[in-house]
Amino acid sequence: MDNSPVISGEVDDSAKILADCRALYLKELGQLLREAEPVTDLAVKVFVQSVAEYFDEMVSTARRGGFDDADGLTASRISLVHENDLELDIRLSEFSAKLLEKTGGDLWRVYLRFVTLLKRPDLPKSDNPVGPKGMAAGLLQMCSELGEGHDKTLARVERLEDYFASNLPVLYANLNALFEKRHVDAAQPSIISAPDAMAGAKPVATSVANPVAALQQNLMAQMPGGGPLQSGGGGASASLFSQAMFDRLLSRLDELEKLGRLPASIALTDGVPSLENLIPGLFDDSAPSGETMRRPIKSAELGIPNAAPEAAAIDTLALIFEAIFDMPALPEAIKSALSSLQIPMLKAAMLDPAFFTNEAHPARQLFDRMARAVLGLPQDVTSKHLVCLQVLSVAAHVRSEFTNDLGVFERYVAKLDALIAERDQAIAQSVSDWLPLLTRMDQHGLAETRCQEVIEAFCERGVPQGIANFLRQHWYKVLLQVWVEHGEDSAAWQEHNAVIDSLLWSIQPKTEAEDRKRLSRMLPVMLQLLSKGMERIKVSEEVRVNFLDTCFSLQTAALRGIVQAPSENAPSLGVPAIDPGLFTVPVAAQPEAGELHSGALHLKTIDIPGESALLSRLRPLPLKNGEWVEFRLLDDQALVGRLSYISPENGKLLFCNPEWGFALAMHPGVMEKQLREKRALRCSSMSLFNAAAEKALSRTPAI
Repeated sequence: MDNSPVISGEVDDSAKILADCRALYLKELGQLLREAEPVTDLAVKVFVQSVAEYFDEMVSTARRGGFDDADGLTASRISLVHENDLELDIRLSEFSAKLLEKTGGDLWRVYLRFVTLLKRPDLPKSDNPVGPKGMAAGLLQMCSELGEGHDKTLARVERLEDYFASNLPVLYANLNALFEKRHVDAAQPSIISAPDAMAGAKPVATSVANPVAALQQNLMAQMPGGGPLQSGGGGASASLFSQAMFDRLLSRLDELEKLGRLPASIALTDGVPSLENLIPGLFDDSAPSGETMRRPIKSAELGIPNAAPEAAAIDTLALIFEAIFDMPALPEAIKSALSSLQIPMLKAAMLDPAFFTNEAHPARQLFDRMARAVLGLPQDVTSKHLVCLQVLSVAAHVRSEFTNDLGVFERYVAKLDALIAERDQAIAQSVSDWLPLLTRMDQHGLAETRCQEVIEAFCERGVPQGIANFLRQHWYKVLLQVWVEHGEDSAAWQEHNAVIDSLLWSIQPKTEAEDRKRLSRMLPVMLQLLSKGMERIKVSEEVRVNFLDTCFSLQTAALRGIVQAPSENAPSLGVPAIDPGLFTVPVAAQPEAGELHSGALHLKTIDIPGESALLSRLRPLPLKNGEWVEFRLLDDQALVGRLSYISPENGKLLFCNPEWGFALAMHPGVMEKQLREKRALRCSSMSLFNAAAEKALSRTPAI
């Protein structure tokens, strides 16, 4: 009993149809070679014979395995590649890849018909009997027979590549017509079980290598089965349009692009509703300005059969646009610019099969560059912002200039690159304004060490516990601020050190009348300076009252000649030793926010008190100067800024963004922790198109 899967459109005379297909294919391919350039009859014969051998091998009913199944290569074909001619082998691989890109849609439909004819749902796409690999094998055999030199062979492959790429679609259209006439229908992609066909039908993680292609394959794998479509000519396959109808759709999309709407009287084909009737929301005059194109165009609304591969292409783009519209951080003005490019992107995807597989496709790069150009702009930025105006201008030019020339996308990708470089350069030049403040912050580590030494020197003189706690927890911060703002040689620094010296003297026993008079004279000035210091660092009222009460009690006891016990086991503020495992665990100290000012300049800081400059400088970070990074402030507010400077002294990171009105200096340990917890993201190299596809893929049920 035949246990092969039931495939739509099984035929009774498959051997005869296969022979007729083989004959037509070899005849037209041989004629194509003759038309491409002058070759001898013997050369054509060798070429056709080698292609025929490939065809016969691929239609073999026994599935190959092991070494012979490696990437569609058999041992006999591997022997064709001379060990001393790897360059030609690589060039022929490129030849096959280019032809596959240029004929992808037509070749895909022929492949689906071979699946039906051969009853082979396990047939790999790479083993298409009429695929470019057979032609590459034929060219290799032909050039070997002609005895051409290496350079002449490469030149011949170059010429034939361009000619075949332009003319093979006609050959494949003729093969499709033959199959259709003999009632061989295209298999539904969902039944295909070959490993290379099922790659997109498995559950897909949101970090796949090519999420756009994976999304398209996922949709193709979910196309419903069913019988063939019926059209005026008889048994039509599930492919989308005739070439005439495809051209008519493109022309209507052109007209829509120019007019912004289609007259109700214009239809795609006789008996098919107009686009305006199919997608009323797309052409609604009552929609707010800038919102008329914020609805993705879907295949069903265009009347395209949902079993056609082209439907998956159109719906893949629709899902990507939906994901883009749902991105909260992307400015609305830029969403409108991207949305206005739906029709050019749709046309580019239909005209070029490589759109979904080639991450460097110029149309996709245009979207990525538009998103890159506006990095760091606030979500509510208006369309009147200079950067937004420039991006909107690019979108308008692409809409008006693009017909079917991908060079339009390439030109405006270059313009966006220039805009990005100009904006980044302007930010880089502003760094010099912030360096004095950053240098002041760099001195913070030195200041911490010096202030710790001063406080510990006071505590070593033997002071009551309450005073020691106050000095270590609060007056240390006062001294730190004074050091940063005024320096160690300033009068303010000397004054704030002297007041502690006076405080410690004030709580010592006073047995002489002169000492008691001196204490009464100095107390008001001393208490005033202590109070101002506590106000400077915003000490709570409760702490202030408790500290002043402690001072009053100790000074009262001192006047009576009572000696107070010194503190015991008081915690030191000394710099901790570097733990070898410290780099792999969260830092123990809590980050602290601060601010520095110089005229109109405002530098915010996020630092880790007490960490040595050496440890900070050695922290491993993957960031490079010039990158845009999304990160969080201590209040969890998200910011996107350009990393503009890394301090060689202690690794502090300076982030700038002209939209903020300030700059931010961040301790590398804080950034390291945010990157590890994925609360910080590197944005410069992110692809908007891929990110949207990943988001859409996560929403799409996997087979």
